[in-house]
Amino acid sequence: MSIRDAIQAGVAAATTPEMLALRFRHQGMFTRSQNGRTREYPCRFSVRDPVKGSRDQVAAAEAFATAAGAAFRDVRVLTVHPDDARPPEGAVLADPWDGGRLEVRSWSQPSDFTGQAIALCLLRR
Repeated sequence: MSIRDAIQAGVAAATTPEMLALRFRHQGMFTRSQNGRTREYPCRFSVRDPVKGSRDQVAAAEAFATAAGAAFRDVRVLTVHPDDARPPEGAVLADPWDGGRLEVRSWSQPSDFTGQAIALCLLRR
């Protein structure tokens, strides 16, 4: 078994309906207003503080915070269930998150292995 086969087998094991329900245990409605029209983006998702992520995620979050003129502590990483549509940049979670307003600011490229992308968000308090 090649390394690629092992990774793909691991991804397959992590994307069973049961595992996806554990990974994406939050549900919510993101909204985005443009030209006087508001669109809704319901989805299942997970949100993490990048401090708990890999070195690459921490570095990306620090660069993003600097570019956005925000405090690093207010950056969050959003992942959306693979069966749900991703909210676009500028969308805001309708319900408060961790005492603030969660706003999608930037999406990464999708992973070659999982097809999933992550979003860097700002938590505005």
